[in-house]
Amino acid sequence: MAKSVKSRRGRFVSGLVLVGALVGLGIVLQSAAEQRSWASAEATVLERIKSGKSASVKIEYSLPDGSKQVQTLSENGSKHEQGTRVTVRYDLRDGRVVDSALADNDQVFWVLGVMLSVVALGSIGMNLIAWTRGRRPE
Repeated sequence: MAKSVKSRRGRFVSGLVLVGALVGLGIVLQSAAEQRSWASAEATVLERIKSGKSASVKIEYSLPDGSKQVQTLSENGSKHEQGTRVTVRYDLRDGRVVDSALADNDQVFWVLGVMLSVVALGSIGMNLIAWTRGRRPE
């Protein structure tokens, strides 16, 4: 741990935290924007699977070519019971689903975005403290 924020080590750590928070925020924003551009479809929950603290749902939905797709997706948003209708977003390449997610998992991006924004703002404050000159003796 740094002895002082104004020390060389303190300045380095403050800068490193700021860079890490900004890079993380950029990745979260990029992932959220990419997922919003995917195609979406109405799906039916076939089964809810609980494993320890995590939960996932087995869903079935139709692709544009009429074929049915069955997948097990992580449940990051609200709880979905068997038989309920949900919206799923999926990324199609060469007629195959390469990635998919429940559309209500936007909460995850909001939580991560807010947390990383708070870290970035705190880090900006620490960098301001670390890099300002100390008081001059009068």
